[in-house]
Amino acid sequence: MLHYGAISMAMGTVVIGIGSYQYALTSKAALYIGWVLWWVSVVLAVASSILLVYLLVSKQTKSIESVTGAWLLLAAPLTVCAASGGTIAEYLPTNLALLTVVASYFLLGAGMPLTCCLVVLYVHRITVYKLPARDIVLTSFIPLGPISQIGVASITLGRIAQEVVPIALPHVEALGSAMFYAGIIGALVSWGCALFALAHAVFSVIYQQRSSKIPFTISWWALVFPIGVFSRLTVDLSETMQLGFFKVVHLMLVTALLVLWLFNMVRTAVGIWTGSIFGISELTEDCTCCACKGDDTQKPETRASGCEGRV
Repeated sequence: MLHYGAISMAMGTVVIGIGSYQYALTSKAALYIGWVLWWVSVVLAVASSILLVYLLVSKQTKSIESVTGAWLLLAAPLTVCAASGGTIAEYLPTNLALLTVVASYFLLGAGMPLTCCLVVLYVHRITVYKLPARDIVLTSFIPLGPISQIGVASITLGRIAQEVVPIALPHVEALGSAMFYAGIIGALVSWGCALFALAHAVFSVIYQQRSSKIPFTISWWALVFPIGVFSRLTVDLSETMQLGFFKVVHLMLVTALLVLWLFNMVRTAVGIWTGSIFGISELTEDCTCCACKGDDTQKPETRASGCEGRV
């Protein structure tokens, strides 16, 4: 269920690619295809986030122990759409660019508090209870993605607003510069929060690895998107503030991301060939065995294989 928003996020990635690789400059068709695709991703993001939140609060019963980093996928589509909107708006005519920027700020406003609330839930879960189970502990990296995406959206929209607002809204010309500087501040704050999330995720993996080896599952791909977004936030700050520190960190992150992506590709290909990657636990932590449902009358051996009593 938490994966529904991935469709919108995938479309947002295509939109960012159209803007980042200059297709929007060389082809008007590519520009407007990307813009239409962005609106489709916005509809899907809003629908999936509202639907999933509604299902969580009305149709399902969840305990705090079931919270994992994967819950941040509720908010991620909104922040991804906000960032991709700022990317494609750079190449649009002024009136369409203003519409896109305003809509992107609305999306950022919806995604930011939802992200913060889910992060608080997750921190509460790992504080009161133990870390996620060994086979899905890598989902601890997922909060890094939406947190970083907030910073990317802030700095991207601020940069575009600085160009668009004085032209489209001359009566509030100074607002563009204010939005630009607010975007830098938001990006810096987001970078600090993302660094904390990264440190916690690394600690979680090291802690679980000490007790037993973490098996390769599909959840290893949960590392790629968050680290990639954190890298994007770092390079945006580097280009905007012209600080060498961010350039060095960006180089380190991109190198780590490349190595990780190649490792996942090879291990996934091997897992598909041998069939070992199929039928392994999902990114959620739901378990239906007797011990996990609180039935203490059952013997420990009735638990599912690899289960640690999670709900």
